[in-house]
Amino acid sequence: MSGGDTQGAVLISFLLLVVAALFACLLLGPQREEAENFYIGRRKNKPVRNGLALAGDYISSATVVGTAGSVALMGFDGLFVAGSTVAALAVMALLAGPLRARGRYTLADVFADRAPGTAVRVAAAVVTLLVCLLYFVVQLSAVALVTAQLLGLEAVGAQRAIAVMIGVLIACATAVGGMRGATALQAAKTVIVLVALLLVVGALLVRFDWNPLVLLEAAQAHNGSGSAYFRPGLLQASNPSASWTFDFVGLQLSIVLGAAVMPHVVMRLHATPDPTAARRSVRAALVVVTVVVACTVVIGLGTAASVGGAKLAAVSPGGTGALMLVTGTLAGGPGSASGAALFVLVSTAVFATSLAVIAGLTLTASAAVGHDLYRQALRRAESADRGAEISTARWGAAAVSAVGISLTYAALDWNIQMFSWVALAVAASSLLPALVHTLFWGRFTERGLLWTLVGGSGCVVVLQTFTPMVSGLPSSFLPHADFAWLPFQSVALLSVPCGFLLGWLGSVTDRRALSGGTRPGPAAGKVSVR
Repeated sequence: MSGGDTQGAVLISFLLLVVAALFACLLLGPQREEAENFYIGRRKNKPVRNGLALAGDYISSATVVGTAGSVALMGFDGLFVAGSTVAALAVMALLAGPLRARGRYTLADVFADRAPGTAVRVAAAVVTLLVCLLYFVVQLSAVALVTAQLLGLEAVGAQRAIAVMIGVLIACATAVGGMRGATALQAAKTVIVLVALLLVVGALLVRFDWNPLVLLEAAQAHNGSGSAYFRPGLLQASNPSASWTFDFVGLQLSIVLGAAVMPHVVMRLHATPDPTAARRSVRAALVVVTVVVACTVVIGLGTAASVGGAKLAAVSPGGTGALMLVTGTLAGGPGSASGAALFVLVSTAVFATSLAVIAGLTLTASAAVGHDLYRQALRRAESADRGAEISTARWGAAAVSAVGISLTYAALDWNIQMFSWVALAVAASSLLPALVHTLFWGRFTERGLLWTLVGGSGCVVVLQTFTPMVSGLPSSFLPHADFAWLPFQSVALLSVPCGFLLGWLGSVTDRRALSGGTRPGPAAGKVSVR
């Protein structure tokens, strides 16, 4: 099969996937304009099915493509990135039961038990929209770049056109399908990704006689860094001004704590019938994600061994091309029928990964607009028209998608890695402290909650502005400027303690709570199942 035939097969598989996704969303979309139907699918998802969907929400292009590239280029440091990806779900497992017991549809509903005021709900909705929008840009940029490269369209204009088309399709699918449509899309994506990665791993291990030691020796011999490949420190090469220990710990902290409370993943917990089902869903997702991450580790090592670190860095400086590069060398290469079939399957899996995550982000953002901002903050009435709320949520999905598509249109000329780190750091520094205090500290007050949400997010934005991710390096967001004085790629090491401290400080200095003017929230453990 020629290269042109392979590209044609990739295009056909993409079109079939998009048509299938739209058809599923139309078929499974809510028949009645009910919030519970649209946001959480009436909580009828079984733990295993919801676990597959939760894994689909969690597994992003960074998990599938980025982890493999990190292992291929950075060895030891990349393995820690992979471990942190799994550890984040372990953190979520600790919060799953209480979150489901307190929550209704959104994160703001969890906080409402503690502080039912409008200010907290608006702050939570704004932080949710900020995180979702940043991650939306990262995922849409990734799928546009990968799709354009696979189709042989290298021009930025073609990539932008692809980003616009995919963004519009996802917005339509989300607005029509709601949670039930998103669940079907996420579960199908998880199966496709698992099958594709397992086939690549099998082909790689056949090449190395199913001997992991041979694979490790070949990776060390051909990675381009020699014995340093399995020693800490290669991650620092991209930021030579940083102390390896502090920078590395900050990056892992943002992954473990930020990914554990990403709004679109947390919203998936509310689609389960009860806290027990939520915990089972997370456990099922943890198994699936562990298998996926293990596959990406093997693929990363296989890329270093069979392709070589120098070639990978030349073709893809960030390592994001590792999966597709090594797939192209397996099973006789893309010129053979088996090689072309494997290449098309993996391409479809990468495409489906970003497609499904963007759908989850769009649904979560629409819930923040329709439920938190429109119904709870603006209308403030249980008698408000439910149909109007869902219509607002759908228009919210369209508006968020429009902003995300516009940012992506411009961001294809930028280094967008910063967007991912900021999204994770904001989640880890504002949402996580707010959730931990809300669920487990009886003296947490409305002021403490506001200080955590606003202060934690503001701390990330201010500190990140002065890091090499923004300026000072050729790979920075603004490569021609230099106002970086904080030598970290992620500021989570500073901002996460700040978020917890602000929550404590705001609560202990809240005179209204101390004088009995503010009703304290329910104690940990005294929760009601909605």
